[in-house]
Amino acid sequence: MYKICPHCGKVSGEESPRFCSGCGARMDGSTLVGHPGYPALASHQKNTTIAGFCSSFLPGLGQVYNGETAKGFALFLLTLAGLVIFLIPGLIVWLYAMYDAYIIAGKMSTGEIPFRETRTLHMALFIVFAVIVIVIVLLIVIAMVMSTLMSQIGSLNTGNFNQMLGGT
Repeated sequence: MYKICPHCGKVSGEESPRFCSGCGARMDGSTLVGHPGYPALASHQKNTTIAGFCSSFLPGLGQVYNGETAKGFALFLLTLAGLVIFLIPGLIVWLYAMYDAYIIAGKMSTGEIPFRETRTLHMALFIVFAVIVIVIVLLIVIAMVMSTLMSQIGSLNTGNFNQMLGGT
């Protein structure tokens, strides 16, 4: 006789399973695996090192890896704004992003907070978005620096330069 999971309602493919293949709960309903206070299944664990590295490479990418896409975009934009306006606030937000990604991945693995799937498409779109934004910001900064340099060069008195070369 096939059993129905008391937690998620999935019908098991085995006659007398001990655990649900969908959510990991015990089929007798006594404890839930992967829910607050219970360790997650091996397939529902996040690698804290990957999460931390992702955010150290690109602020917010670790959050996207953890399934917190909106939080990742917000941390990326805050870091970028902090780096452009003042260096120190941007670095502080970046360090927070690394710390947060690492801690949240650990909490998802231990079952302290609900597990969220990693969406590869979201990660790819985040990287494309981040690269485009970084290129645009760099182009704006380069244009501002070049315009300042060009205004300084244009203000030089070319008559003095000609006299130095022996011209009249």
